[in-house]
Amino acid sequence: MSLQFIILLSMGWLLAGAAITLAMPYSRRTIGWVSLFFQTLAAGGFGYVAIQVLAHGTFSLDKPLFSVAGLGAAFLLKVDALSAIFLLAITIVSWAAGLYSVQYIKHYKESLGRYYPLFLLFLLGMYGVVVVRDLFFFIVFWEFMTLTSYGLVVFEWGNKQSVNAGFKYFLMTHIGTAGIIIAANTLYHYSQSFDFEALRPVMALLSSENPALLHTILLLFFVGFATKAGVFPFGDWLPDAHPAAPAPVSAILSGVMIKMGIYGILRVFLGMLPVSEFSHTWGYIFVIFGTVSLFIGTMTAMFQHDAKRVLAFHSIGQNGYIMLALGAGLMLTRISPALATVAIIAGLFHLINHAAFKSLLFLTAGSLQYKTGHRDLDKMGGLAKYMPWTAAVALIAAMGISGIPPFNGFASKWLIYQSTINAGFNTPILLLCGLIALFTSLLTLASVMIKYIGLAFLGQRLPNNKEVNSDVPRSMIWAQGILAAVVILEGVLAGFIVRGLYTAASGLLTPDYWPQFSSLFHTVNLGLRLNFGEGLVGFYNPLFLLIILTGLALIAVLFWWSGGAKRKVVSELWYSGELQSPASVRYSSYSYFKTFKQNFNIRIGKYTQEGVYPKWPTIKFKRPFKIKYLLDVDSWLYRPLAFIGHKALEIFAGTHSGFPQWYLLWMVIGAAAAMLVMFLVR
Repeated sequence: MSLQFIILLSMGWLLAGAAITLAMPYSRRTIGWVSLFFQTLAAGGFGYVAIQVLAHGTFSLDKPLFSVAGLGAAFLLKVDALSAIFLLAITIVSWAAGLYSVQYIKHYKESLGRYYPLFLLFLLGMYGVVVVRDLFFFIVFWEFMTLTSYGLVVFEWGNKQSVNAGFKYFLMTHIGTAGIIIAANTLYHYSQSFDFEALRPVMALLSSENPALLHTILLLFFVGFATKAGVFPFGDWLPDAHPAAPAPVSAILSGVMIKMGIYGILRVFLGMLPVSEFSHTWGYIFVIFGTVSLFIGTMTAMFQHDAKRVLAFHSIGQNGYIMLALGAGLMLTRISPALATVAIIAGLFHLINHAAFKSLLFLTAGSLQYKTGHRDLDKMGGLAKYMPWTAAVALIAAMGISGIPPFNGFASKWLIYQSTINAGFNTPILLLCGLIALFTSLLTLASVMIKYIGLAFLGQRLPNNKEVNSDVPRSMIWAQGILAAVVILEGVLAGFIVRGLYTAASGLLTPDYWPQFSSLFHTVNLGLRLNFGEGLVGFYNPLFLLIILTGLALIAVLFWWSGGAKRKVVSELWYSGELQSPASVRYSSYSYFKTFKQNFNIRIGKYTQEGVYPKWPTIKFKRPFKIKYLLDVDSWLYRPLAFIGHKALEIFAGTHSGFPQWYLLWMVIGAAAAMLVMFLVR
């Protein structure tokens, strides 16, 4: 069975699943399992393709399956090591989210027939983006992914906040997509082809003959992809859309969909753009935007009390780390291939790590909402006793995102710091940005590890959560457990993973550019030893750390057990000789690191603002009534159309009288109308 057939079959399973779930909107007990069945078939196919490519090399079709006449577009399939990495990330995260959805989505009142078909088509769009080799069909799947994800963001159609967040997401991402389309059409003007392989020579030609045009094209690509990736300030849609969407969708949006923007950046700026002064310039731009994004996103997360908004701002911050690493790699391609290689591998490593721990964190936030009915961290507390499995996986994810060894986030951040700080001796801007990233990692530790975990799971349970006496259903626990295992394995198997990421990175430029893997990394017992050509610069052994930490934990348990101390019964809280309720003495989210946060408020003259995230001004019209009526599309367009359609359907329904003669008459009238149309067209 060829890989081409498996890819097409897997796409077919998703389409079939979407059609079948669309036809069963009222089967709330079984529709989730039916969707998961078709998703599993597709995941198995795409997972098999990814593993085969990583083991045996690139799969590519020179002959298109079909072409679009007159457009120069051809449906070409190609899966290289980079595509395979993204396929695995999409497969693992989306399957866990699909399993989680089976029970979670039932607590919504909306029809599930609007959820599962869009969910499967959303996955089809993401898979399509990473398996095609033609920029035209890349944009087709890109837009398909955007439209279906928009439908999932506004799943709660009666919720005004969700609708507003969806509109913002739809508007901003389509502005970015417009830039991608303009850039693609400009390149097509020179190449007469949308094939990725044909666009690389065009960029090389423009770099010498028309550098201003090439910079414009790269700017359009950058804005389009950075908007989807959630890079500040282009990702302003993200803090609204992620909380509005159901938790499994939020997990996919943050875990893999925004990574499609990073995939596009890799394909254009490393796969098409030749190593030149353009690489250095745009690498510098990536580094600046990445550093600003990681600091502002993480810093703003400290000011939030909505569990999903905390995580949404961290998505902006963590994608900033990825942009910093990839920008450093692009910037260093002309200066130091060794440092450039490590930086690009570090960015890819953090990308797959973020896919695991951030999607898991969003699922835990969904579990908290599922049991408590809200997302406000100030109204939670003490839930670890009653939701032990969710608390355990949330702690694992928090240690991953905070960069605590031996979990996955430490390995990728360590490589980012090594590549940027070591490069900083010759490129000071990278040294500065690397140190800012190192400092910001402490903010991540404060806002996720301490604030999110502390407020949600530790302390005493508040009275409004007394009904929470058990954990979430088993399927939701298993979904979270799968991603928690991935977080641990990615940290422990760092040496093995880096070798696969080197293969993915080395396919982006000419093979002779990249230093040999053995000259950069020396992997021993799953550990890493770094060498930039001047001797050993650092080493990391996660397996050794895991053994040591496990041993220390066992010693602590042994001391606790040998002491024989009895656990005291929790009594009422006494403060200054009076009983106090847990809520009145609770440390709120606003109070966490309050003194520190005050140092990062914006003060310009008399204007003051809490936090560093800008509050974009809204346009105020002088004549709001007329403008309001003009913008109220429901009143002057949708409602009249719906009324006309409803009346037309009532008339049509009246024709179903049950007499066969009437049906034959309508068939004759329909055939006559069709013949008349054909005659007029002719």
